[in-house]
Formats: sequence, C-alpha cells, structure tokens
Amino acid sequence: MKRPALGWPTALAFLLSLLLLCSLIGGLQNVHMITANGMYKSIQAEPWIADFRHARLDPSNYLYFPLYGASARLLDALGILRGVAWKQFAYLNAFWASVATAAIFAFVLRLGGDLRVAALAALFHAGCGIVLLLSVINEDIMPGYALLLISMLLAASWFDRPTVRRVIGVGVLFTLAWLVEWRLIFPTLPALLLALAIATVPLRRRAASIVVLLVAIVATAGIVQQIWEGHNGAIGLPDLLWTGKGIDTGWGGLDWQKGWLMLWGLGSYLFTFLPDYEMTTLRHASPWLALSVAVQAAILIACAVLLWPRRNEPRVRATAAVFLGTLAAGQVMNLYSQPQDPQMQLNAMAWLAVAWGLVLTAMAGRRGFAALAVLSVVPLVFNTVSFARWRGGDTRAVAAIATIEKRFPPDSTVFVYWGFEPITMWHFALWSRTWDWDGTPTDAKFKWIAIDAGAIRHAHWTPEQHAQSIHHDLEAAFDKGYRVVIDDVWTWSTQRLAGELVSLSAANRAAAIHAMLHDTYTATPALEVPAVGTYYELHRR
Repeated sequence: MKRPALGWPTALAFLLSLLLLCSLIGGLQNVHMITANGMYKSIQAEPWIADFRHARLDPSNYLYFPLYGASARLLDALGILRGVAWKQFAYLNAFWASVATAAIFAFVLRLGGDLRVAALAALFHAGCGIVLLLSVINEDIMPGYALLLISMLLAASWFDRPTVRRVIGVGVLFTLAWLVEWRLIFPTLPALLLALAIATVPLRRRAASIVVLLVAIVATAGIVQQIWEGHNGAIGLPDLLWTGKGIDTGWGGLDWQKGWLMLWGLGSYLFTFLPDYEMTTLRHASPWLALSVAVQAAILIACAVLLWPRRNEPRVRATAAVFLGTLAAGQVMNLYSQPQDPQMQLNAMAWLAVAWGLVLTAMAGRRGFAALAVLSVVPLVFNTVSFARWRGGDTRAVAAIATIEKRFPPDSTVFVYWGFEPITMWHFALWSRTWDWDGTPTDAKFKWIAIDAGAIRHAHWTPEQHAQSIHHDLEAAFDKGYRVVIDDVWTWSTQRLAGELVSLSAANRAAAIHAMLHDTYTATPALEVPAVGTYYELHRR
C-alpha cells in the first residue's frame, strides 16, 4: 500500500494546531495561568524590540531574546497587538507549539503511514496538560522545546544507523534548542550519546558518531558565539557551554518533601487542574494526581508490551534510548531543582506522546482501536475545560492593581509579599520595574519586601539570618515613615510556610520567619481584593 504524502498533511496539522491555540488564547484572556514568568521575560525582551542592535544578550537564553524580539517587531509591523509584548509572546508560543505538534504528526505518520493514527497522536500531544498550558501562555520554553523535540524525533529515526550528515543535523538542531534555553542541554545530551552508543554499527563507527555529535554541538555553539561577537553582553564559548544558571541558589537542593512537588509535575503533565502547587491543596488532590501518573505508567507499560517482540530492532532501541533516556536524566535533574515547574517537565515528558503514537500504530486495525481514538482526545477536552476556570485572569489583575493603588498610594506604602503571588508581577510591570528590597531599601514606586528572597538568593543562610534580613527591611520601612501592608502570607501557619519553602529547599527556615513576624508585629485587615486576597496593615508591637 502506498504511504500517504508527508508534506501537505504535516502543514495542515500545523495550521489546525495554530488555529486552535490562537482561539484558546483569545478566549481565555489569561496568558499568566499558573506562572507569571513570561511577563518578566517579555519585559526583558523590550530592548530587543526597541533597539535590536544594542540590546543585551542573556547567557542562558542566548537566542531566545533575539528570536522573540525580532518576532515581536514583526507582529508590531503587521499591527498585531502592537506594543503589547506580553500578549504577543503567547501567540508566538502557539506558533512554536504547533511546530512541535506537527513534528509529532510527521514522526508517527512516517512510522506507520496511517493519517488517522498520526492525527490522533498529534491531538494527544497538543492536549497534554503542561504542553497545552505552555502553548497558550507567555512562558519562555516553547521555541527551545520545539527545536529539541524535532532533534529527538530525528535521532529516534536516524540513530539506528547513523551517518555523519544525520548526526550533524541532529547536533545542530539540538544546539540551537539549548541556546534558546540553556538547561535543555542536560537531560537530552546523555540520551543522544546513549542512542549512538547502542547503534547497530561497528564499535569504531559508534565512537566516531559520538565524536561527530560532540564536535557538531561545540562547533554550532562556536559559530553562534562568533556571530554575536562584539554585541552587548556577548560571552566566550566556554561560558556559553556552561552558564551556571540556577547554581548556588535556592532552586537547587534535595528534600524528601520534593516528592510532593514531583507528583504535581508528573500528574499535571497529562491533566492540569490545580492553579498552583500549594502543599495542602496538593496533598488533598494527590489521589487525582496519582491517577494521572498511573495512566501515564499504563501507557508506558502498554507500549513496552506491544513493542517487546520488536525489542531488537535498531529503531525501536534508538527511540527508547532517546526518549526514556531523557525521561530518566530529566527527572533526576528535576528532583534536584524544580519538579513542579511546567517548563522543567515539558522536555523530560516528551516520551508520552511518542509512546501513545506507538501504541496507536500497533493497535491500528485491531479491536479496541476506536476506544483508543476517543481517549486520544480526552486530555485536550479535559484541560481546555480546566483552563476555562481561569478565563479573564489578566483583566481581573489589572483591575485589582487599580483598586490597590487607590487604597494604598504607592509613594507612601511598602508591600510585603510571599514573593510568587501573580499580583507582584503586575506591580512590577505597571508600576516600576523594581525588585524586592532584600537588604537594599529603595524609594521606587513599587517598594516591596519578599519573604522568599533569602531562600532564593542566599541558599547558605541560616534560618535566623533569613528572618533577620526580613526584619531589617521591615524596620527600614517603618523608620522611613512608610505605611506597611502585607497580604495573606500574614495568616499562614508555620506548617504552611514550610510547605511553600520546600520548593526552595528552605523549609527549615519557616519557624524562625514566622516567629519573627508574629512576635514583632501585629496586623489589622485593611482591604479585600477579589481574586487577590486580603491585605493587612502591619504595625510594630
């Protein structure tokens, strides 16, 4: 039987995906669901939009800001959301997410030659909770993920019998991916090396292929480094290969309670229904998260059972090495860093859509395929309905900022926040681009103290040092005559605070911080803001 053409069906898959995602973005009107990081990235990209020649490169996102800065300028020229980069970035993410979904479609179509199976696998991939989430918000991972996914799919297709040209092609795409987001280099590089190491070619050729891959990676990075030589913020090749992003900060560290955060990350990859990973809520929802993980495990087991008779086929082994190798290395890395972060799970969990595509391919024409076809659409439907609960979040946040500004004039108020509240991002974006004090009080429009600052920036502090730093900033605010208001973090128990500090490997600091706040200050309710919470006015005891 003649295989269907690959080109036009893949292009159609891309266009349909883009249409769906853009429609969702327009309908949801909330490009900051779960994480506000994309707003900060859009602000950081503003110099690239305004003055491309003189904007500063970021070592860990070397190609991201030039890429999205140029893309936003193109959208401005076309009159699409002109000047509103934080919304434009969501639509740019939809574009790259559609590239990724089209890549899954093409891979499965080439594998089995069945348009139905390829379409179902693409729908499944697009509908996975974290994939869909990052496709419709303005987080910064999607272009790097799309390039990485294509390199992995090519490696799975080519590394059974690698050639120099194929290895170089994968190496170039892989390098461009981690030059968009540096940390993508770690989980997948070992997997690519493993796939080459077990290829069904002579040992000398395998060793040569590994060398070619490494040379291609370094050479591509070197070419990019030379292209940007002399640009503002340009760095040398060694610094480009190792930027040290997140090292020696609170984002790294091992703690048994991170197992709960891992459950959130893994469970939410397929079905995303929690607005955040607050520890109490997470524990209450743990049976549903565990059920999601169990479904994923069942897909993996089913795929392994169906492919077991073909376990010695080189392409099956290459696919397993690339995707399961990335899974294993990625989750080890995530457990040390941020297993609850959607963008940390995105690349590590890319295996799921591939496994589902392999299951569908193996079951095509068999009894039960119709049921699998229906199940392929369930994640997309479930997660779309789930996200609908957060519709209009951006509009509500802007209204909340206006309410807060009217009640607490910024020129005379210092705000105390936990640090990760979405409303802090809107303060930052709309009032003044100023970070929390962290020992250095300022008189900017947005003056604020973040409880979590010591855990993020000062990983080696003792609990007492962390508490004392917050106390120092609070006293500075009172001494300067400012009004000090604090949000719902004031009502948190020691246990709740410890649960929130788990993600920063600083749960042991909770008691000292809580005692300092409540032994030194009192608070009275001052303002209730819908969708934000209660603000309390803080007083010295």
